[in-house]
Amino acid sequence: MSLLLPPKALAEEKGIVWAWPAPVVAAAFDAAGYLAFGLGDGTIRLALPGGAEAVTVPAHRGAVLALAPDAAGGFLSGGDDGRLLRVAPDGTLVEITAESGRWISAVDAAPATGRCLAVAGSEVLVFDGDGTPVTQLRGPAGLDGAAFDPRGRRIAAAHYGGVTVWSPRKRTWAARLYAWQGGHLAVVWHPRSRFVVSAMQERALHAWRLSDGVHMQMPGYPTKPRSLAWANGGKALLTSGSEGVVSWRFTGHGGPMGGTASESGWTRGVPITRVAAHPLLPVAAAGAKDGFVALMPLDGSGYVPVLRPNGAAVEALAFSPDGCWLAAGDAGGRATLVDLRP
Repeated sequence: MSLLLPPKALAEEKGIVWAWPAPVVAAAFDAAGYLAFGLGDGTIRLALPGGAEAVTVPAHRGAVLALAPDAAGGFLSGGDDGRLLRVAPDGTLVEITAESGRWISAVDAAPATGRCLAVAGSEVLVFDGDGTPVTQLRGPAGLDGAAFDPRGRRIAAAHYGGVTVWSPRKRTWAARLYAWQGGHLAVVWHPRSRFVVSAMQERALHAWRLSDGVHMQMPGYPTKPRSLAWANGGKALLTSGSEGVVSWRFTGHGGPMGGTASESGWTRGVPITRVAAHPLLPVAAAGAKDGFVALMPLDGSGYVPVLRPNGAAVEALAFSPDGCWLAAGDAGGRATLVDLRP
């Protein structure tokens, strides 16, 4: 058996594959297991695991730029038309805001509070669960990723020069800048809020320990590590940006400080573009620049091919909340839903 082109991939036996006329830029499952894909033509494609049909929802005038599960079920979608939409599993759309002259580049929701956020230009827009505006947090020009902390109270946003964290006070929000020179493209919170970690334009990560502000640079990537995923309850951070899945240990008080990363997967000479962590098992999914997708145990003991390469970079990868389904999408318009049940 060839390690590069195995005789059969998992999607060929237990998957549904769609071919759509626009790039798949995002994929997400909501808490109930409904699935949404966001496309570069502005449509949302909705599906239920086990069903072969995907419903097309015309959502944006232009591309979908961001997609995330909503706190109350369904999805949040942001587009380059400046609209933040709530998308129900049946395809019903509710417009939360429309930002004239700006695009919505990132969205997130907080299940703990029901709130949602959207990044528009240099602002993070925050809304209650019913769509009522809560606040507008102004940051430096060119905000990129933003995310709620696990309690749904604090907000972190990545931008040039570092990460800003806003904390709610009685009548206002207090901002703290965690500074590091360079372009910060995405940010994630540790599942227990111990660290914030950013992905950088300069092919590195940067991490800050929130208890005291101690920070560390995590360099050495061949390409930009744009995709980040926590595994094992926050004991490891998985990233793209190399030819294997890069894993940083976040155990002990110092997390990755003083340590080095490990790399697992395959040796194919093709960078990994997306990673996802299984919600229950020590297993990762990885998608590559040539369209190849595989599952692999975190101990590095091999891999299971899911999709053969097709020449189009994997841009979307997500596990269902119960870990029974894997969704993938690529820049060529291929979208896949794979049944992982025995």
